[in-house]
Amino acid sequence: MKILLVTSHFPPSVGGVEHYTFHLASGLQQTYQDTVVVVTTDVHATTQIVEMYQGLKVYRLPVMFQISHTPVHLWWYFALKKIMHKERPDAINAHQPVMGLGDVAAWAAGDIPFVLTYHAGTMKKQRFLMDVFIGMYETLVLPSTARKATHIVCVSRFVQKSVFRQYAAKTTIIPPGVTSALYRPDLSKTRAERRVLFIARHKNMYYMKGLSYLIEAIHLLNDVTLRVIGEKAEVGNAHVEFVGVKQGEALVEEMQQASVLVLPSLAHMESFGMVLIEAMACQTPVIGTTIGGIPEVIDDRVDGLVVPAKDARALAQAISYMLEHPEDARRMGEAGAAKVAARFTWESCVERTKKVVTSCIK
Repeated sequence: MKILLVTSHFPPSVGGVEHYTFHLASGLQQTYQDTVVVVTTDVHATTQIVEMYQGLKVYRLPVMFQISHTPVHLWWYFALKKIMHKERPDAINAHQPVMGLGDVAAWAAGDIPFVLTYHAGTMKKQRFLMDVFIGMYETLVLPSTARKATHIVCVSRFVQKSVFRQYAAKTTIIPPGVTSALYRPDLSKTRAERRVLFIARHKNMYYMKGLSYLIEAIHLLNDVTLRVIGEKAEVGNAHVEFVGVKQGEALVEEMQQASVLVLPSLAHMESFGMVLIEAMACQTPVIGTTIGGIPEVIDDRVDGLVVPAKDARALAQAISYMLEHPEDARRMGEAGAAKVAARFTWESCVERTKKVVTSCIK
């Protein structure tokens, strides 16, 4: 079987969707001997690039301009049509973290079975003009793409209920996984005392992921240090350290050493919270908010704590509880690691996606 995997975001760029699509494509090809051809975008390209990337054939389409992190080009339809004609895929699997390329792929697919994997609850960013534009997309364009889809994969129940409720008969929930060989506990190391970790790879995500409320919460506590992993947006102080972007083992070490990881998201575009399961795999206690798919990942007081969004005082109380009750924190960390091992693996994600795609091929 040949699958054309269409995604606006793909390695070597870094992010949750990039990890998801790479592990899915690699897993389908290595485990089931499927041929997977990836179509993605490259903001630096001026013409179409065709290359091999870690065993995968990848088409990288040029970008005319970007709206926030959404790449756009007016000729993608024709480029996709040519690629589909050349590659003759048995099925198309398009991934939508942002509007655009996946929608165009749905229109270009014709009679080819089309599986849409949707990674966002809403794409709205709590910016008025941008959200007006996104609202038009979610009202007018996305329903058309959903109707064209043979099947829809949602990364969480929240996505299914909030975006595709009327298409429930043709939706399947398949959460992402964790690379267990990388994200793992290191019991030989002692965790740093009273260190809180926050991770957001792009600084324009800091607001939506609630960093300002977390900083306010840190200032309500004594002798607590917050380490921010991501683009440096401002100068830190005695209690807040902006340490830049980290990847791979360096990022895992930050998780292994943290007392607790906090994801205090504000926006319902937080469909899942990849960073939560990565930290949980390291047995790091986690705190999240009652936003989007986060409550599906964290069982409150079982494998983490869940607090209301936009509530710095509640965040401070949750952080304080984790720091002042180390045995409870350790227990929740262990429970989180067990949950990830049982429910959030790439092997499961790949197997379930394979079944969905195969069922769509007549």
